[in-house]
Amino acid sequence: MVIMEGKELVLHYNEGKTEYCVITFPGRFHTHEAKEKFFGGNIFAKNDISSIGLTTKIDNWFICDEIDEFIEKIKEISSKYTKIVAIGPSMGSYPAIKYSKKLNIHRILSLAPKWTIDPKLIHSEPDKIRDGLLSDDMNSLIENIFSDEKSGHCIESGDVNNELIVCYDTYRKLDKFNVQKLRTIINFEEVLFPKCGHVIIDQLQGSENLLKIVHSLVYDDIKTTCELLTKIRRSHKNKIKKYYDVAHEKHPYYCFLMMRKFIDGKFPGYKEFLLKQNTFSNLMDKLVRNGYHALSKEVEFYFRNKIISESSLDIELEVGSNYRADIFNIMDYHGGRLEYSLRAETLFASGYFFGGRDLAVNVFARKVNSDILLVTIFDGQYFYLQFENGKIRLTRFMNDPSVLKLSPKKPPQQNDFFYENNFMKDIFRVVTPYGYMMSPPDGNIVFDSPNALPWESFSLHPPMEDTPPPAPQIRTAPTLPEEIRMPVQQVPKKKARFLSRFMAS
Repeated sequence: MVIMEGKELVLHYNEGKTEYCVITFPGRFHTHEAKEKFFGGNIFAKNDISSIGLTTKIDNWFICDEIDEFIEKIKEISSKYTKIVAIGPSMGSYPAIKYSKKLNIHRILSLAPKWTIDPKLIHSEPDKIRDGLLSDDMNSLIENIFSDEKSGHCIESGDVNNELIVCYDTYRKLDKFNVQKLRTIINFEEVLFPKCGHVIIDQLQGSENLLKIVHSLVYDDIKTTCELLTKIRRSHKNKIKKYYDVAHEKHPYYCFLMMRKFIDGKFPGYKEFLLKQNTFSNLMDKLVRNGYHALSKEVEFYFRNKIISESSLDIELEVGSNYRADIFNIMDYHGGRLEYSLRAETLFASGYFFGGRDLAVNVFARKVNSDILLVTIFDGQYFYLQFENGKIRLTRFMNDPSVLKLSPKKPPQQNDFFYENNFMKDIFRVVTPYGYMMSPPDGNIVFDSPNALPWESFSLHPPMEDTPPPAPQIRTAPTLPEEIRMPVQQVPKKKARFLSRFMAS
């Protein structure tokens, strides 16, 4: 509920049943909802937690003429509570720290804070610190937010007299140098969020997580709260996504182990990774490109077994691991599997192991003599793909000059045993009459690329054998042990009750 509104600031208050109160300040880019809600407000209201939210209609870093008036109002409202805790992400970190002493805040959770946005104060620092404080997008932030009325404003040593926890990404230069600068001014505990970027709050999302954090801020010691934040970070789906985006090209197997642990633990959001199938196929492609072909099969086997088991009544459903040796799936750089659309008469890269687009069939690589041809299979018969007038047509004749072929990224040497017997381990390209075939992230194949870069390269993976399903298991009722069975004639008859005797008479 809005209890106070000014020219730039809006104050929300929800009176719950708790003896403590939570104060939140939002980050940037939430000005459009300043009058409607505040960070955590709905979750706190549903759980009867007393909460105050100070929002801003413009990204002013909570530095404006009316801030003192609003701080006094917050102080008046919160004075009846035994403990006050504050949470501030990004821009919201500044008021959470700056006014914590005035508001008698017991503990503060600050996510990626900044010391100041005043360029004069920043330029007064030594060269190394100054360069760090102006790195990343800081110059753009100053240009869009800073004004003369904000001159001289910064976090100072007298602003905090209680416990402060700072979370930040050590790999983000701007945040790292701001934390280093703050360390020379105030004391705090830090929790590292490596490779998570500036928006740390994304790694803590979820109503259950927020409630745990608030409870710990109020009742636990600061070390326990830091341990909780670390635990949430490690098991949060957004952290898994971030690490995957950063590391899957260079460290695909470690990404697989990380995701397998997350999925097997059934952490919140684990099914999202299973449903996004090309996450795994992308790892398979990168493993092949790095020379780990057996590990690529391990990833595929795990994924197939896991996704089928999710829909099975059995605890675990084993999937066969026999692979064909005559044909190979074709995978693009993004983990998309090459398929042919009968409707559109073209190729595309599908992000699915199971199923695909309407009227689409798999495209395989098949070695015929010294050529590696693109084929598809209908009713056990091979059809070759040829490029004709901008369309992909099917033909039974492999010697047609327009039939699409895969060529190795590095041409094989004469009498190359490795190439002759293990050609699937190479990276390939497809040459068309107009250039190279390219597969962008959206999977819509282009046939006239002038480049020979990663998007124009493809890897090969052997498909699993199609084996007949085992006979269905018939569930039977459990039988009693022989020693406790009782013959029918030995079963004592129940004495007829009055109503039964009456009806029989």
